[in-house]
Amino acid sequence: MMSRPRVAFVDLIFSWPPNGGADADVYHVANGLQDHGFETRLFVVHEEGSQERGVVRGELPFPVTVLPFTRDELRPETLCKRLREAVDAWAPDVVFMTHGFALKPHAVLALAHHRLAARFFAHELTCARNALRFKDGATCPKDFLRTPEFCRQCAANSLAPEIRSGKWRTWVSDYVAAKAWRPEHHRLTLDALAACKAVIVYNRTLKSELDPFHDNVLVVPGGAVFPEPPVTGRWPLSEGAKKVILMAGRADDPLKGLSVLLEAGRRLAETRDDFEIWATHFDVTDTATPWYRPLGWLTHEETLDLYNRADIAVVPSVWHEPFGLTAVEAMVAAAPVVASRSGGLADIVRDGETGLLVPPGDARALAEALARLLDDAALRGRMGQAGWLRAHGEYDWCQVLQKHYLPLLERLCT
Repeated sequence: MMSRPRVAFVDLIFSWPPNGGADADVYHVANGLQDHGFETRLFVVHEEGSQERGVVRGELPFPVTVLPFTRDELRPETLCKRLREAVDAWAPDVVFMTHGFALKPHAVLALAHHRLAARFFAHELTCARNALRFKDGATCPKDFLRTPEFCRQCAANSLAPEIRSGKWRTWVSDYVAAKAWRPEHHRLTLDALAACKAVIVYNRTLKSELDPFHDNVLVVPGGAVFPEPPVTGRWPLSEGAKKVILMAGRADDPLKGLSVLLEAGRRLAETRDDFEIWATHFDVTDTATPWYRPLGWLTHEETLDLYNRADIAVVPSVWHEPFGLTAVEAMVAAAPVVASRSGGLADIVRDGETGLLVPPGDARALAEALARLLDDAALRGRMGQAGWLRAHGEYDWCQVLQKHYLPLLERLCT
């Protein structure tokens, strides 16, 4: 490989401090590659007046070029021209196109003369409405790549009220700027996929959906930050203490399945009183019961500390989680995990080894899995230790870089 190859990261949404997991992913990969001897630079699009797009505060450990746009300027022609000029002037060896929505295909095609890999963080390729691919309480059976007319109409109907209001989230801003309601947006998306040397997704289900449209779809997990010093044991339970079942993350989001967990808790409470469910939830008054403690919203550091106090971690998502960082963070803390058998969670949790998988939305199955772990301290310990080993072997950022990004860059740079 050539000395000090240059890797550009182009992101249409990135903010720091991070607004979500995609921002953290980009940060750790760009920083990690720099530590491996690559020269990295992040190109960020900032929409003036937006708190969701391109707000970068403080110093990052790698160079960042912020390209400011007004809402009126954020159109495909202007965006592509300025991105092309900025990236070409730096002359990277490889371009990673990271987070973006309806404007992303335009940006990919504008930079397709470079060796380019595109990372997709959720269902943004297959859901024209909101990247969740979740509708009417269930995973939507349609997808934009295969049923474009249905999905275009769904998106147009769903987004119309927000468009008329003029108060746009980033998704809608991109949708309007790209005129993604037009039939040709489907063809543009397929052309952008074809222009990529590699397409990167979080899990095997997403890969299987994209395999018919690209011959080099790669499953590359996200990573987790490991504590120093490493976790060596669980907090001991005092005699008579109730066992803690922890649901961390955005428990207030209906997609995360708190309602399913609470129904499972009600089932458990009919026959036992040896547990408490803790959930990080904005509303600390939310349906509190003798066995349920809403904790309010905690910092990431406070949440990581909670994992060490939990006997069981639960991730009861009702949608197809692209990754499932909360499951990985629980494994880092050697907590056994009960999770929905869907999306990235089905890749992360090894059923019967590092935790238990249950059908999404099935409160009875969730209650049974929790009861099994509540009743068996030795099983909790074995699964927690197996999860700790798996987390260190697969989801430490150093491992993610070594196993996935470095081999990919070796191929792209030669």
